[in-house]
Amino acid sequence: MARSLKNPFPSQLFENLSKQECQHALEVFHYAAQAETSDDVRDTLVRFQSLFPFDRLLGGLARLSPSGKFEGFTNVVNVSYPDEWLYLYWKNGYADIDPVFRAAAQSPSTQVWKYTYLQATSKEELDFIETAKGFGLADGITTSSVDPTCGLATFCSFAGGESIDAVRYAPLVEYLGRHLHLALMRTARKDAPATEKCVKELSPREVTILNWIKNGKTNWEVGQILGVTERTVRFHLASIFAKLDVTSRSQAVAAAMEHGLPTLHGLPSAI
Repeated sequence: MARSLKNPFPSQLFENLSKQECQHALEVFHYAAQAETSDDVRDTLVRFQSLFPFDRLLGGLARLSPSGKFEGFTNVVNVSYPDEWLYLYWKNGYADIDPVFRAAAQSPSTQVWKYTYLQATSKEELDFIETAKGFGLADGITTSSVDPTCGLATFCSFAGGESIDAVRYAPLVEYLGRHLHLALMRTARKDAPATEKCVKELSPREVTILNWIKNGKTNWEVGQILGVTERTVRFHLASIFAKLDVTSRSQAVAAAMEHGLPTLHGLPSAI
C-alpha cells in the first residue's frame, strides 16, 4: 500500500485547463522549483506571463511584527506593474487600504480580487479600487504565504483587465505561489528591516535617480538618461543624502536596498 503523503498531488487544479495550459503550468512549476535568486523568481514570473493571459505580475516579501502585523515591504520583484502605481502604493501606504492585501496578510490564502472587492465598503477602499483600475489593475489573483519563524510573508499578484478568467486560474496560481514562496524565502535577507519613514520621504524623481545609481550609473550618465544637467543630479543627491541621513552614494544605495525601495526607471521627468 502506498504511503500517505502530507501534500498529495493536486490533480484538481488541472481539471479546468486545456492540454496546452497543463504543459505550460508544468514548465513554470519546473523553473519555480529551481529558483534560487530574485532574478530567478523574476524569470519564472516572466515565463508565466508569456504563457498565461495576465498583463501585470508582481511578487515579493513583506516583514511582519511578532504579533503578525504588516510592517513594510523588504523586497519586491516587479515584472510588469506600472512604475507610477508602485510608487503611489509605496508612498501612500496603500497596503493599509488595499482590501486584497489586507485580507491576504490577515489570513494567508488566495484572493480573487473581484470577490474581495465586493466586500469593500469604506470610501478609502472604493477610491483605491477605482485608482487601481486606472492603472489596468481591474481584476486578478493574489496568493500569499507566511513564515512566522522568520517574520516574513510572501505574496504574488497576477492581474489584468476586466476580461481575465481569474476564477479558472486561481487554483493554478495558488499552487505556483507555494513554489514561489519557497523561492522568495531562499532569497530573503533575514536581517532586512521594513521600509522606514525617511525612505518614504523621497520624491519619485529621487527614487528614480537612486535606482540608476544603484545600477552603477555616474551622475553624468544619470543626467543624460533623464535629460537634466549633472548639477541637477547633484542637487537631487544632496536632498537624498539629507533625507536618508547618509553622506555618500554607497550609503544611500545601501539604505535603499535595506528598506525595500521600489525599482522605478520610467516615471515622468517633470517631478
